[in-house]
Formats: sequence, C-alpha cells, structure tokens
Amino acid sequence: MSANSNQQTVLIIGGTGKVGRQITKLLANTDTPTYQSSRSGASTTEPGAENVKPIAFDWADEKTWAVALKSGATSVFLVAPPVLDMLPPMQSFIDQARLKGNAKRFILLSGSPMEADINGPAMSRPHAYLKELGDRGEVEWAALRPTWFQQNFAEQLNHINSIKDESTVYSATADGKIPWIATEDIAACAFQLLLQDDAPNDEYLLLGSELLSYDDRSLMSNFEVQIAEILTEVLGRRIIHKNLSRKGLEDRYVNYGLPQDYAEMMGAMDTNIKNGSENRTNSVVLALTGKQPRKFRDVAKELRNVWATAS
Repeated sequence: MSANSNQQTVLIIGGTGKVGRQITKLLANTDTPTYQSSRSGASTTEPGAENVKPIAFDWADEKTWAVALKSGATSVFLVAPPVLDMLPPMQSFIDQARLKGNAKRFILLSGSPMEADINGPAMSRPHAYLKELGDRGEVEWAALRPTWFQQNFAEQLNHINSIKDESTVYSATADGKIPWIATEDIAACAFQLLLQDDAPNDEYLLLGSELLSYDDRSLMSNFEVQIAEILTEVLGRRIIHKNLSRKGLEDRYVNYGLPQDYAEMMGAMDTNIKNGSENRTNSVVLALTGKQPRKFRDVAKELRNVWATAS
C-alpha cells in the first residue's frame, strides 16, 4: 500500500507537538491540503508550504473547534487533551467531525501501554470508541501505540534540566528495557495511514529496533550500551541514571507541575517497565514505511546542543 493524497484533506490536532509537526513536514512535501492546529493558531511550522494552513484549536474551549470542523478535512490525526478522562471531549469532536463535517478517517496517537478499553485509562477510551465506530462501519480508524519517544530527553523539561544541570537521567524503571522510538518514525507511520487508499481499521504497536534501559554501563553486568552510556559518549561527559522509587518519581513529576493523578499514572508505567512491560520489539515501522526505525544514538547526536552546559 502506498500513500495517496488524491482528494484528501488532512487535519492535524496537536499539529505543533512532537509528532504533529513531523507529520506536517511530510505533508508539506505533497499537494494535500493540510490544517495544522495549535492552541494559538498563530503560525505553521512549515511557513514555506502553500498547502499548510495554521488554525487555532483548544480541546478545553469548544468555541475554537469551529474552524477545524469547517476545514473539510477527510482524515484527522488526533492527539488527546492533557486530562485523564480524555473520552468526553474527544467523542464530542469525533462525532461532530464525522456527522457534520467530511471526516471519514481518524488516526489516534495513543501509547504502547494503552489497549482499547472503554472503561480504561487515558487513550484507552477514545481508542475503544473509534474501534466501536469502525466495527459498525461508521468510520475508518487506526490507533498508533508508540513506545516511549527518543525525543523526550530533549523536549521534556525534567529530562533537559537533569541532563544539562546534573548530568543525570531519572526514572523508576531500574534496568527495565524500552524499544525507544523516534518521533519521525511515528509520523511516517501516521502519514501512511492518513493518506493510503485502504482503510487501516487496526491498532499499530510502534516499537524501535533497540532495547535500551536508562542505566549507564557501569551498572550493567553484561556491558550492554544503554541510554546513559550513549549520552555519555555523545556529550563527552559522564551521564548517570538515578533510579527512584515509584513515589520518588511521582513527587518529581508533581514538582514539575503535573497533577498528582497524572504523576501517579506515570509512576505506574515506570513500574511496569521495571517489570518488563516494554521488553519487546517488532517490525511494524518497517512494514508501514519501508524503513528501519532510527537509532537513539543518531537522534542524540542531532540534539546534543539541547543538553550543552554553559561554558
């Protein structure tokens, strides 16, 4: 299957986020009319692309939905709002987009721990809702379930500050391994599913090709190179991993401004990683895009200036 932009219009909710802006970059190289949303709607990340238009969209303010709903979008990429119960606003928007607008296909950005469950946490509920609509033949859909992003280390303030100022990465994962994935690979999969002729109507577990823990080499009995060791080599200074208790990690997230209930969910996911929940790989990215997933070392080299210390 190949992407086909004929008579498609794409709406990207969360268009300036980690994945959304990468999808926009891909769409900017096509003639597909594309609406890139952000809360301000002030500008696009691809100012030279005539087919990309910025629009304002805020999940928390339904008055801002009007432009998106009138965009004529046939395919919609969905990034969930930053609340625990994501279904009410997402269900409302999905229903308006498909019943009052032209939307036929919805691609949801979920996460590897989240399976379809109408009574489950976070993205599990909108995933289940889209699947239910798809099973009834009312929409075309896909749920992308990527593992943890490689770019988190360069875009999340807690990681940026700890690497830059303390030469430390924090987690509660112990030596649990993760098949870290690059946002470019997630975007390439989304791009394919947004534009291809065939309805995807499935979930896609998106995993990188390397299983890496946070730990530095000195703590690994088998001398495998891991996240802290790769950062050490790329940055030319020792980066260590500090393993926290679950509560210690939750407190750290709260100190960075996360709500307590969201911090507890993050702590639970780190505990699951510690117990092996992410110790797996697959070939889904290759199957969808025709390319192998990016390596963390290559991404870290590109982003090294983010962690540079003051000279």
